[in-house]
Amino acid sequence: MDVELYIQKIILTYKSSIRFRVGFAVLIVSIGLLIILLNAFNLLDFPGEIKSIISISGTLVSSVCAFPIKEIVDRRNQIRLINELSVQHKNSSGEDKKRLEELIWKFIEKNVVG
Repeated sequence: MDVELYIQKIILTYKSSIRFRVGFAVLIVSIGLLIILLNAFNLLDFPGEIKSIISISGTLVSSVCAFPIKEIVDRRNQIRLINELSVQHKNSSGEDKKRLEELIWKFIEKNVVG
């Protein structure tokens, strides 16, 4: 089995995951900011109590976005790690190459199984 092919697929999957998380975060922040701005400029016509609730919920929606940051950093670190393992695998030979290949397969197995 070609280790390099699996490595490239893992990297593409991680990059796709990062794009999705960033897009989701931008969407949530945009919705939250839109709610806050519409409420601040009195463009939303709600009674006083509901207006306060909507303003608070808009703020909460905007603050929820910080959660994907940890996931994004973890994915980027894993991409760097798998790239480094790949480079070392290409440049090694003999027993070292075999050990690196086993390590890469463990990494792949961990990511597939969870």
